[in-house]
Amino acid sequence: MRRLTIVAGVLAGVVVLGGGAFALFHDGKPFTVSGYRAMCDKPHGFKQAAARSAAQPHPVFVYGYWNVREDHPEAFGGGALDVWDPADPAAVQLVACVEAAGRGGFVKRCDYTAQSGPVDGPLGGPGGPTGTYSVDLYKTDFRVTLYEARTGARVATARFSGDRFGADDDENGGSCPPATVVHANDPRGNVREATPYIRQIRDALTPYVTH
Repeated sequence: MRRLTIVAGVLAGVVVLGGGAFALFHDGKPFTVSGYRAMCDKPHGFKQAAARSAAQPHPVFVYGYWNVREDHPEAFGGGALDVWDPADPAAVQLVACVEAAGRGGFVKRCDYTAQSGPVDGPLGGPGGPTGTYSVDLYKTDFRVTLYEARTGARVATARFSGDRFGADDDENGGSCPPATVVHANDPRGNVREATPYIRQIRDALTPYVTH
């Protein structure tokens, strides 16, 4: 939704009329697909969106943990990318908001050896701690809330458990990451919670996007 700015006086985009009324004009910025992320803060309708059709598929804008078009276009072949990550805001029928909903189940404990190294290194630093540290890996529970883009109406809510600890294209089944950050003075803080794989988000949304 285009942002409107009201300022007393005569400024660009605001014209003061008699009786204290204001004529408002939008700021001229074109609406882009990323503007749909506002749905996740305050659900509302977007006149720029397409009406949800009776026929499938239903192009969806996904906000949260979703970097398909830039980093993983190979995850969707053919024209599927335009369904799962549409570039045209006028094609969007659904908006999906993905958010962490709490810590999930314990996966495993990973042991690391900290050594002095560069200040920006993942473990230790000049004169920093050395020794063996443990990091506990946990799954993360995620919630996906799906809205109709044109009206802001809630379509569905789905939940799934994320268990990604490495790169999205490296589905290692919860193997220990090759390096991590540890808190030398807070052993209980040495916990790492998972993020979701793209396929996990897609699987949660598939019944509503392609069915």
